[in-house]
Amino acid sequence: MKTHLKILIYMFLGTLLSCQEPYVAEYTIDDNTPVLIVEGFINVDGNSQFKLSETVPLSSENAVSAIKNASLTIELSDGSKINSVSHFGEGKYLFEHPALPRDKEYRLHVKIGTKEYRSNFVAPLISPEITSIDWAQVSDGLEIYTSTKNADSNSPYYRWEFEENWRFSPPLRSVLIYDGSSVRFRNAQENITFCYLDNKSSDILLGNTESLGTNAISKQKIQHIPSLSEKLQYRYSILVKQYSISRESFLYWSILKKNSESIGDIFGSMPSELNSNIKSITNEREPVIGMIEAGNVSTKRIFINQLDFEYPWVVQNPFYSGCREVFEIPAWQANGFFRDSPNAIPVYEIFKCESCPYPTDYAFAYKECVDCRVRGSVTPPDFWLDN
Repeated sequence: MKTHLKILIYMFLGTLLSCQEPYVAEYTIDDNTPVLIVEGFINVDGNSQFKLSETVPLSSENAVSAIKNASLTIELSDGSKINSVSHFGEGKYLFEHPALPRDKEYRLHVKIGTKEYRSNFVAPLISPEITSIDWAQVSDGLEIYTSTKNADSNSPYYRWEFEENWRFSPPLRSVLIYDGSSVRFRNAQENITFCYLDNKSSDILLGNTESLGTNAISKQKIQHIPSLSEKLQYRYSILVKQYSISRESFLYWSILKKNSESIGDIFGSMPSELNSNIKSITNEREPVIGMIEAGNVSTKRIFINQLDFEYPWVVQNPFYSGCREVFEIPAWQANGFFRDSPNAIPVYEIFKCESCPYPTDYAFAYKECVDCRVRGSVTPPDFWLDN
């Protein structure tokens, strides 16, 4: 990106900030300087997780890289500390701790080599319960909504995340298996027809009741599943996570949302300095991206069945666009063929004469059209219910 375009973007986002409060940011345009990203949340209900990574701003095409050698500490306003943290890959760190006092303030301390970073102290914000998750079939798909009512907290700002899981199957189904010596019928443990996939929300989902007379959110849309999506082929589940956040956090996430919508990546390249609440204590001019808050997480899960719809849900997955036909192999050639062609899977028996006691041929297709394990797992999630 050209330098003058960068400056225009800075000025635009500076104007957005000025709508809320006066703010003058100092920018240093340096395309080669990594920027630390700290993601996470101090969970007063127990166990807190953080992710550390770094990227380079604006013109770099490099991917965000995980930071694996950091030391993290949660500090309490009474001087006590939580140090029991473990790194479990991809820059993710887990504090295993019990429920924490809700009348204390908390901050995060990070050390990476000789560099140190520290967030501001924050008081926990307690999220109210999610009162309901609703859905509606619309002309271009299905929409999912969440509702809540906060009678005890003064915070009118909310953020949501979700995790979704669904069951699917390829367009062709196999009732047969070649077991290394012969073709036979599959048993229940050899299922390759039904699998499960999962996904996490990537959009920034925000809401507030600042202009309303009551601190309640009714049917806030959090997910749109487009028509033809495989997610609703059979059964779908969504777990919604709700956070109460501060005004400072709401402004931070709002800017990130604008950035991601214009650039396409939340942290891939940042066209402005964010008003983060975690700073470098070894170099005050070093930019850091992160908003560390404390509180709890309210969750609620629902299941949606395709049979619940007012009109049928049609599925069309481009991955299976070439899976329109099966092939045939004479039975006498089957063992050698399937032994030498591991990507070919027998599908069903063919009898070309009414009096034949055994199949004369076998229908077969190739693995990507038959075996759901190419894309998913045959093992359902621990929470999965089928009714």
